[in-house]
Amino acid sequence: MRFPIQPLLPLIIALPALAQQKAFVACPVVRDTKTVPCFLADYQGETYFLGIQQDITAAFYPPQLLHEVLVEGVVAAGPRVCGGIPLNPLHVSVLPELNRACNTILPAEPGIDAPPAKRPAGPSTRLAPVSTAAVPPQKPEPPFIEREFVIQYDFDSDFLFARNTRQLTDIAEYARVSKAQTVEVIGYRASTLLSNGSLLTEKANVSRLRAERVAEVLKGLGAPASAVRWISEPAAANGATDYQNRRVAVRVSP
Repeated sequence: MRFPIQPLLPLIIALPALAQQKAFVACPVVRDTKTVPCFLADYQGETYFLGIQQDITAAFYPPQLLHEVLVEGVVAAGPRVCGGIPLNPLHVSVLPELNRACNTILPAEPGIDAPPAKRPAGPSTRLAPVSTAAVPPQKPEPPFIEREFVIQYDFDSDFLFARNTRQLTDIAEYARVSKAQTVEVIGYRASTLLSNGSLLTEKANVSRLRAERVAEVLKGLGAPASAVRWISEPAAANGATDYQNRRVAVRVSP
């Protein structure tokens, strides 16, 4: 009996793309350089580049030693960065459990350099100089329609980073200018499928903590939520876009 070939082609074509997805838990490794520290992670005999030390407003927030990290990303084309394979997009979450084995710091080596750093010298809490060419934020303008804003989170965390401050301010400003009738806050819980087939699931109350924290901040910004709720069941994991399920959605309806 002969089997049709055509239905199998999409699966065969998709295999190489799926192989580039990486989701694993590992200890972060700090590599010193002549400019700024690099952060790496080893998995199955390979080293992956996570990011560099920057100021607190940067999209990449450096992981902590003494804690494992959940690394979710896609292998990117191009040369190694700071000795590691680049991942893009990349999402790194610090896991809360203490692991004293995660304490590796590598010395600087000739030929291994960090990419350009958008930060001044000194502690990472210093902010980089603001470019005079930056475009100032625009106030919301009509027509005002129902909008949904999404705030992303690290795995198992309800912590709001400095990068979220501007986003929450924009939400509150849209609610104020549009004279919103309702501001609904919905928290979600997620799970993550690792490359080795294991499943990580966020703690049971994280969706509630996320929703309540966002509602509290919005209230302080003058945009109190008319409804706050959360979904306790974790979203199904697929090993590729699981990070998108770690979120709070804010629906603003004029």
